[in-house]
Amino acid sequence: MAKTSAEHAAPEPAERAAPEAGPPEIRRDEVDSEKPVLDYAEKYKRALADYANLERRTALDVRNKIDAAIDGMARDFLEVYDEFALAREAYRKAGLETSGLDSVLRNAEAMLKRRDIEAIKSVGRAFDPSLHEALSSKTDPDLDEQTVTKELRKGYMTRGRVIRPALVEISTKGGAN
Repeated sequence: MAKTSAEHAAPEPAERAAPEAGPPEIRRDEVDSEKPVLDYAEKYKRALADYANLERRTALDVRNKIDAAIDGMARDFLEVYDEFALAREAYRKAGLETSGLDSVLRNAEAMLKRRDIEAIKSVGRAFDPSLHEALSSKTDPDLDEQTVTKELRKGYMTRGRVIRPALVEISTKGGAN
């Protein structure tokens, strides 16, 4: 017997119910579906933590590279500053006018202060290898062992970082006992 077009258009009621209900094994997987979700949630949390750590490390690396570049420029500037200071002392010893050099050095010192770069105080203090570099020693029984007696070149630091250690002479007790 031939089907009419109306019979082809409307599916049987059993055919409509089957796609909505789905196969029985899907319903069984719904019970076990929490485990993969928990696994993915744990992986997601780890990925977020890894990303946060990466961001923190990257920011720290960038900050360290910027600080290293600034410190390098400051060391280069301090070499020029030292040369101007030596020139001023030579001019003074020769009895020559130093007002121009004095002005340059005052401006340089103001710039160092604006950049939070300060000289390391050394003379009379205990030798600290993180701040000082000992070039010579002097026997002096009146001073404590390894006290800075003379500063041969100023050291500088900024924000707790040593830009350039001070070159110093330190005391030793010697055989005075």
